[in-house]
Amino acid sequence: MTDDTAGHGRDELSRTLRQLRTAAGLSGVAAGRAAGFSQAKISRLENGRNVPTPEDVATLAKVYRVPAPARRRLEDMARDVRTEFRRVVLHRGAVDFQQRIGRIEESSERIRTFTATVVPGLVQTADYARAVFSSGGLSTMEVDAAVTARLDRQRLLDEDGRRFTLVMTEGALRWCASSPSLMVEQAQHIVAVTRLPNVRVGVIPWGTPADVFPLHSWDIYDHRAVIVGIATATALLTNRQDIDAYDGLFRDLERLAVFGDGCRQLLSEIARDYQLRGD
Repeated sequence: MTDDTAGHGRDELSRTLRQLRTAAGLSGVAAGRAAGFSQAKISRLENGRNVPTPEDVATLAKVYRVPAPARRRLEDMARDVRTEFRRVVLHRGAVDFQQRIGRIEESSERIRTFTATVVPGLVQTADYARAVFSSGGLSTMEVDAAVTARLDRQRLLDEDGRRFTLVMTEGALRWCASSPSLMVEQAQHIVAVTRLPNVRVGVIPWGTPADVFPLHSWDIYDHRAVIVGIATATALLTNRQDIDAYDGLFRDLERLAVFGDGCRQLLSEIARDYQLRGD
C-alpha cells in the first residue's frame, strides 16, 4: 500500500459501516436501495472518500439494525469530522476540544502531525502539557482536566493497527517550557517514543536549508480531516482541497527531518544542553 492510498477506507467510521453492512448480509446495491442511497454513495462512504453526515449514519444504522448506543457513537464520529470549517475558542473549551480530538484520533488509522513551536501533544509529558495549558489563562481545575485529557489520548500510541508520523522543528524543543529540567525529561521521553514500532518521530535541525515556510501547526487524520491550531482558535477542515494542501506541505517538511538514530542523537544533544544549563 502506498502513502497516497494509506488510510482510505480504513478509518474506523468507514470500516465499521462496511462491517455492519456485511454482517447484515446486504450487498452495496441492496443497502443503498433500503437506505434510499445509490450504490456509488455506499461505496464512497465505505472507502473513506466521503464522510457521512450524522443523518446518513442514522439511516444506515436503521437498515443494518444497529443498537442505539453503537448508533449514537457512529453519529458522533461523523459529526466530529463532518463540518467544513469549525472554530473553537481554546480558552473556553480546551477540555472539550481535547476530548473531541481524542475521538477523531480513535477513529483514525494514520495520524500525521507537524509542530513548529511546541512539542506535539501525543508525545508531551504531563509537566510539559501543564506548562502549555497554564499559559492559556485557564483555571487550575481546567488545566488539570486538559492535561488528563491530553495524556489519555497518548494511549493510542501503543495500539496495533495505527501509524503515527510526528514532525517538529528543533526550535520547538529549544523553546524552554518552564525549566531546563522539564525539557530534559521531555527530550528523553521523545527518545523513548521513537522506539515504538508504529511511531515515526522526526526533528528538523536548526540550519537545515528549506524552501517551505509553515505558519502554524496541524494534524492530518487519514486523508479526511485536518486540525489547524492558531493562537486563539482551532479549526477542523474536511474540504478535500484543504486536506490535499496540508498533505503536500507535510511531505515537504517530512523530507527535511531526521528520523531514527539521527533523531535520537539530536534529542540527546538537546537534553545534554539543558542539563548543562541546569535550573
